[in-house]
Amino acid sequence: MEQQAPSLAVILLSEDLEKLHAGALVGSVASMSGMTVNVFVTMNALKSFRKDSFENADFITGTIGKEMLAKKIPLFDSLLQEGKDMGELNIYGCALAMDIMDWNEEDMIDVFDGVIGVTKFLGMTQGATVITM
Repeated sequence: MEQQAPSLAVILLSEDLEKLHAGALVGSVASMSGMTVNVFVTMNALKSFRKDSFENADFITGTIGKEMLAKKIPLFDSLLQEGKDMGELNIYGCALAMDIMDWNEEDMIDVFDGVIGVTKFLGMTQGATVITM
C-alpha cells in the first residue's frame, strides 16, 4: 500500500497582519518541503485579501507588523505565491463569508484557486494536520 504524502490545512481567520504572515510562512515552507497544503481564508482574514485593503495596506498590525510595513517586507501574498510556485499549495476563499459580505473572487488579490464552502474544504483536507491563525 502506497503511503500518502503528509498534508497541511491552514485556516486563516484573523485580519491581523502577523497572523496572516505566519500562516502563509508555515504553509509556504510546508509546501516547499513536499507537503500538500490547502489554505482556507475565511471570516475577518478575507478583508485583508481584498484588492482595495491590500493596496492600501489596511491591516491590523502589532509591533512586528508595523515594522514589516515600514521596511517593505514582502507580505503574505508573496509567501503564498512562492509556496504555489515551488510546491503544492492551494488557496481558497470561504464562500459563506464572501456571500455575507457581497464580495466576489474578482474583488480579491490574485492568489485564490477558487471560492469553496467548508464542507468541500474539509473533504479535501481529510487526514491533514490543521492549524488556524
